[in-house]
Amino acid sequence: MKYCFNIALALVALTLASTSIAATQAKDMKGMAGMQDMQGMQPPQEARGIGIVKAIDIPNGTITLQHQAIASIGWPAMTMAFKVASPGLLQVAKIGDTVNFTLHQSGMTSTVTSITVRP
Repeated sequence: MKYCFNIALALVALTLASTSIAATQAKDMKGMAGMQDMQGMQPPQEARGIGIVKAIDIPNGTITLQHQAIASIGWPAMTMAFKVASPGLLQVAKIGDTVNFTLHQSGMTSTVTSITVRP
């Protein structure tokens, strides 16, 4: 009986200690740049952009776009490589084309889901 009580007491102590550690870690994360948004983990978003195709990497399934600012997700203008949702999207445009594109953003990952060449 005393043995069971000691085990129960140890489990309570471990639970309280882990709760205290988790609370401390969460408090410490509030000061980390960019981590505030991660606490709520935003749901996946669709965003539209305009950019110029800088590179197409068929073996790796990526397209590099020099895109304008994308206000809906708070991105400034930049050049970056994106994975594409399907390999056929890499056939739509060529290097130098100005395109409209749609991104599916989920956390730190963004995937191009559509591309159309601008007239």
